[in-house]
Formats: sequence, structure tokens, C-alpha cells
Amino acid sequence: MKKDVLCPAVEKIPPDMSMAGFGEELATALRLRHGSTALADTAQSRLALSVAETLFIDPTLPSEDIAKLFGLGCQELIEIYAVIRESRSIQDALTFDSPLRRRVSFLRRELLPDNRTMLGTLFAGDVCLPCHVEFHPALVCNLRCKACPNCRPDESGTWHFIGYKQSGEALTSERLHLLQQLFVDMGVRSFSFGGGGEPSLSGLTVPAMEHLRSIAPDAEISLYTNGIFPAEWGAKEHRVLAENLNKVRFSIDAATAAEWSQYKGRNAGLFESLWQNIAQVVSAKQRTGSAVRIGASCLVSRFVSNVEGFLLRARETGLDFCDIKEIETCYGDKPVYQAEQSYRESLGGLLEKVQQGVFRPLDVVIDDNLLQKPEQREVAPARVPRCWVSIRGRMLTVGPYGELYPCSDAANPGSQYRRARQDILGQLSEFGSLVSLGAQFQHLWGESLSQRRALSKNTCAYCVPSHNNYNLALEKLYQDWKFGIMPEQQPYCAEQDHYQKSRGMVR
Repeated sequence: MKKDVLCPAVEKIPPDMSMAGFGEELATALRLRHGSTALADTAQSRLALSVAETLFIDPTLPSEDIAKLFGLGCQELIEIYAVIRESRSIQDALTFDSPLRRRVSFLRRELLPDNRTMLGTLFAGDVCLPCHVEFHPALVCNLRCKACPNCRPDESGTWHFIGYKQSGEALTSERLHLLQQLFVDMGVRSFSFGGGGEPSLSGLTVPAMEHLRSIAPDAEISLYTNGIFPAEWGAKEHRVLAENLNKVRFSIDAATAAEWSQYKGRNAGLFESLWQNIAQVVSAKQRTGSAVRIGASCLVSRFVSNVEGFLLRARETGLDFCDIKEIETCYGDKPVYQAEQSYRESLGGLLEKVQQGVFRPLDVVIDDNLLQKPEQREVAPARVPRCWVSIRGRMLTVGPYGELYPCSDAANPGSQYRRARQDILGQLSEFGSLVSLGAQFQHLWGESLSQRRALSKNTCAYCVPSHNNYNLALEKLYQDWKFGIMPEQQPYCAEQDHYQKSRGMVR
């Protein structure tokens, strides 16, 4: 790295950096790497520190933009990135303290060595087989969540579930098991059960979990549920969850019975039934010695008055993690649930308490949008990435009739209703044999690439923040790849960070 290139850029950097505590560590790393003089080390350290600060605020900012900002060439930025990558203190700050740390987590996961060949194939424009498959086995739901894309009120104000449009014969256990074998043989090792309907209401779900674990002992398997299990569920079903899943997340979305009833559209008495069900799954985990991670999510809205109370109860119940989310909806006719600043008051210093460890051992992650300051939200980059979730096959979703969707949001019946089913990639029907089913899938998946490439947040009915974060992360890696920065040259350590580990992610 040339001193005469670095110094002019360094002169533009204010000395009062918020991450100034990392200066000595960076200076030491630079001295060992370049053998520079003390003065040069200081200049280079300040530049690396400033680049790290830029990434701290916006982890997915393309490297070409960073290079222009500091007047650097690609190779010079690569050397700065190496210094940042080797600084444990900066890596920890990015992981734990960045206002957009979930994006950091996605970047780290995609940068793992096993993914590098795939990234090259992906960025070259070739078809990549899916890496995660979600199954939506249930045709119905037992709640009427007011911001759910799958629920709408009629003229009388009664809320209804927007059901799936019948499309041939619904999946049977035999067909679902054949699908699971197909994806396992394809190399997929990450699966989930969720849906526009409640997955526990389908008789296919529990046997499918057991079958999937039996044919893929090393798979990562998750369940997303509202926790209102069928009345006939008991110790056997709770044990199946504990023994076969890596992660269970309960969507609770309220701190009190009254708030839960208002948002979920059901009798307040079911709120305690929900917590009892959670406690029984936790108990099954303890009895079986399972490593499953059990957690919950809470939507922060004007109807949630005590997020801290929610977290304290979650900790007392024995949960491993909690996700605090910003409420969103795909329908413009639900203005009362749209984002607004007033509901942020319910957070009331929550972030500081999380950082102080008040809720430990519960691992609490607050949605990126809730962590950002108002001024950061206003100046957030307007770039809208392509839908890498669908191009990569990170959330390929199989509907209850064997339909294929680019992601779990597109599979929601409410999204299908609003989008006239234009997001469907095709429907599997060749269930006569594994060979014929595989051939049909390969054809549909390959033919759908152009359709998947055309998707973006602006052209979809609904895109949850986690999908948008993933898309921004992959877009950065893609733009950097075109700029000349390879995945192994990124400033982020390729490792599983605390977010992944706390949620049972094994790959």
C-alpha cells in the first residue's frame, strides 16, 4: 500500500471516530503486515478505522462506493479489508453492535468456505440448486392476525383467512416424503416448516419432521408456529419437536392476553394456553437432552405496551432466543398497522438493557429497522437489489398442493390473491417415482431462472426484513465480485456468528 495514496485520504478523516478504541489494534496489525514507520502506521490505521466505521453503519455498502469515498483503488481497498478482517475487536463490533448486524450475519454465512464455489456459479449467471426448502403443509389457520397478509375483514368487520386456491390434489404423506427425499438427494441440508396456514394443524407435519430427520441426520430443520397446537397434541408430539428440530420459533407478538387477543383475533384465554404449550416443548427438550433452540418473536406495534415484560416471561419460561420485530403488512388498507414512530416508545431503552445482559441467557435480537436512528432511516440508501433469495434458492417454498414458489412470502395465499398467482414457479405432479419427480423439478427450476431474476422488492407483494437484508448482502457480494473483490477478500470473517449459533444454525 502506497503512503502517498493513503495520506491524502487520511487527512479528510475527523479524529473523533466513534470506534477510536480500535486504533491501537489496527496500528499493530498494520505494522506487522507492512513494516511501516510509526507515522505511516498511524495514517494507515486511521484510514482502516474510517473504512471500518463506514461498514459498521452500512455493512452492505458496495466496495466501489467505499473506494470512491476514500479515493482508493481496488487493490488498496483489499489490503485495508485484510486489516479489518484480522482485527478481532472490529469483527466483534460488527457482529454485536452494528445497527444492521443481521446483514453482517448473512454476509458471514455466505462467505463460509463451502459456499465460495456456489457464489462463483451464482454470479456467473448459472442455475444454482436451492440451499433451503420450506414446506407449507397446512391449508388452514386458527388465528386471524391483523397484519397478516393472509387475513382480511369483510364488510361487517369479521376477519377471515384467505385460503389457498385449490390446485389439484393436496400433498399426502407419501408425496411429501418423496419430495423430502428428492431435496436431500439433491444436497439440500436446510429445511423449515411454516406457511400461510398454521403447520401444526396439518397431519403431515409431525410425520414429515421424523421422516426428514431419519433420511438426513445432519440436516438443519426448523419450525415456525403460532403455538396454538391441536387439542390432541401431547407429550409425544412435543418430544418429536425436541428430538427432530434444530429450531422452533413461536410467533407470540404480544406481551399480555388482552393485546394478544386484539391482534390475533381470538379469545384472550388462549394466550395462557400458548405459553403452556411453549413450556411443554421446553420441558421435552430438557427431558430428552435435545440441543434444539426454542425461541419466540414479538411484533412491536402500537398494541404492544411492554416488550420488556414479554422478554422477561420468555426468559423465565426457558426460551433460548427472542426476535423483536418491526410490524409490516403487504396491504395498504391496514393503515393502523403501518410503520409509525410512536410505537417505538414501547422499546424504552430496551437496546441498552439487551447490551447490558439484563435478559441473559436469553439471546435477544432487535430488528435492524428498530435499531436504526430516525436520521439513519432517512438517509438509508435507496438501492433496491434483485431478489437473491429466489435466484439462490435460499427459501424455495413448496405449497400444500406441490406448488413451487420463489420464497415463503410469495407462497402466502394473501400474496397469491393480491398478485393473481403470478409468482408461482410451477407445480410438481410427477409423483410416480423419484426419477420422474426429479426430472420435473429440474426442468421447472431451470426454466424459472429468468422469472426469478426479474423479482425485486418493488415487484413483490410482500418482503419481510430478513429477506431484504439477505438480498442486500448478496447484492454487495455480487457488486464487489464485479469490482474485483472476491469473497475471500471481504472485510468480514467467514464464520458462524452469535446470531446463527443462538438459533441452531449449523451451516
